[in-house]
Amino acid sequence: MSLTLRRAVVLAILAGLLVPSLFIGYLTLQRQEDSLLKRLSEDHNRITQILVLGMQEPLWNLSAETGEPLLESVMGDERIIRVIVQDATLGPFLERNRPERRQGKLKTISQSVTKQGNVIGKVTVEMDDGGALAQIDQQQRYSLLTAGFQLLGSLALILVILQKRVLNPLQRLMSESIRLARRDLATPFEWKRQDEIGKLGQSLEITRQSLHSLFGELETKNRELQADIQQRKQIEHALRSSEDRYRRLVESTNVVPWEANPAEWRFTYVGPQAEILLGFPLHVWYSEGFLTTYLHQDDRHLAYKLFAEGQDRDNTIEFECRMLGANGKVVWVMLVATMIPDEAGERHLQGYMIDISARKSTEIELDHYRNHLEELVEQRTKALAAANKELEAFSYSVSHDLRAPLRSVDGFSQVLLEDYSDKLDEAGRQYLGRIRRATQNMSNLIDDLLNLSKLTRSEINTQPVNLSDMATEIVSELRQAYPDREVAVTIMPNLVTDADPKLIRLAMQNLLANAWKFTGKSPAAEIRFGATQVDGQNAFYVADNGAGFDMSYADKLFGAFQRLHSPQEFEGSGVGLAIVQRIVNRHSGRVWAKGALNQGATFYFTLPRQSS
Repeated sequence: MSLTLRRAVVLAILAGLLVPSLFIGYLTLQRQEDSLLKRLSEDHNRITQILVLGMQEPLWNLSAETGEPLLESVMGDERIIRVIVQDATLGPFLERNRPERRQGKLKTISQSVTKQGNVIGKVTVEMDDGGALAQIDQQQRYSLLTAGFQLLGSLALILVILQKRVLNPLQRLMSESIRLARRDLATPFEWKRQDEIGKLGQSLEITRQSLHSLFGELETKNRELQADIQQRKQIEHALRSSEDRYRRLVESTNVVPWEANPAEWRFTYVGPQAEILLGFPLHVWYSEGFLTTYLHQDDRHLAYKLFAEGQDRDNTIEFECRMLGANGKVVWVMLVATMIPDEAGERHLQGYMIDISARKSTEIELDHYRNHLEELVEQRTKALAAANKELEAFSYSVSHDLRAPLRSVDGFSQVLLEDYSDKLDEAGRQYLGRIRRATQNMSNLIDDLLNLSKLTRSEINTQPVNLSDMATEIVSELRQAYPDREVAVTIMPNLVTDADPKLIRLAMQNLLANAWKFTGKSPAAEIRFGATQVDGQNAFYVADNGAGFDMSYADKLFGAFQRLHSPQEFEGSGVGLAIVQRIVNRHSGRVWAKGALNQGATFYFTLPRQSS
């Protein structure tokens, strides 16, 4: 049996609606019927129990008129058809019967009436279930009528939605598919719906666009193919010309291309440059035994590895060897070879040779210069040792021979000031004061020079050093030396590095003392010591908010006796930062500074040297 889509969908929906609805309705009505019958039975038992209890006294006293009110009350229930009260001895005691109330089946319950353990009578109650069944029938008819109206309304709504949302779009899809089959691809298919059918229509539009583009491309490819066939002949001709040009280009260079059969130890092709390389004509190169004859006997083992031993495919081997020329001259050659199997799978060698005689001659000369350089280095080392001894002698002379006259000048100047000050006028006393200051300054310069010279000769003994603790000690010493200064010092804790403890303390002393000195005119002096990352390397820094400096003169900061501030502004010899740079350099580190005039300065240094 063939059904249209409309009928199949309607039948499927009707079945889907009716079967669950009927099943649920049946279960509901059955449950209601069971409930009504159960309630009827419970009421029947309850009424019988009431009568049994209410008739005890009338039966015991044989007083029927006392039981009449209860009996009339029970008969007030329309479901009660008949009530019989019997005395155990006398028989019928009370009875009421309403047969006109009967509509269905009768349910009868009889129970004995007892008093003081004796059966004194019996109560029989007959109840009709017709009213309950009639109520159930009425509910069933109402439910069926409701289901019918619901089914008709649902069916009408389904048909409208089905026609509008499914059948009409499907009809449109069919007509557009027929247009695709007829290659009517000019007019686009417009689908604005976002449901499944809309997406199907959009997919159909994508198919139309693809087919339209494909047909256009096929036509273009057809034309290109015709043009390509025409061009192929031109390309083949150009390729042959290019091969000829490439061969001429290769053969015009100093590189000698070659091919060889390793099984025969014989060249199968050699570039014409080979005649210039060794001076032999080409036919000699192709002769058997050429390699064994004209390859230097000390280098034949290299060629044996290339020609006789196995070699991986496409693996390039190169080595340097000597070959004998026609005039007996030895020619150094770099030989480069690659193994390429031929069509039969046999090993086939190809590569090139380069004349490296000039390079080899240069290498020999370089070896000679290298040996001479070692001798020169040894001579310079001895000269350096002698210079160091002379420097030590000079340091001794400076520290002893120069200090003595300076001490004499300073001492006699002090004696004049103390013993003859009353005989000198104010100008004389000022001159003597200037002499003493100059001698003391020169003595300090001599000390700084000696310290600077010692740094270049002292050995570096690195070990773990806690720079934070060291900075704390130095700051404490500065506070004791300058108790009237109020300086806020911040020290980053646990900064540990590998360094020579004595040298790095001298560098830290100079940096922190500089910061202490140049913050002397700041109303709220601050000094910070810490570490940061610079270009991926750990760098320590000492920063202050003091006098600062002009960055255009930063290259003069670490020169000996270079000062960016006058002695009247800040005292000092100008050697402290030179000592810092010398110490950091001895640790294979670097030191630099950033700052601005009257805005403070920051000195950075790195210590990459590790403990040995």
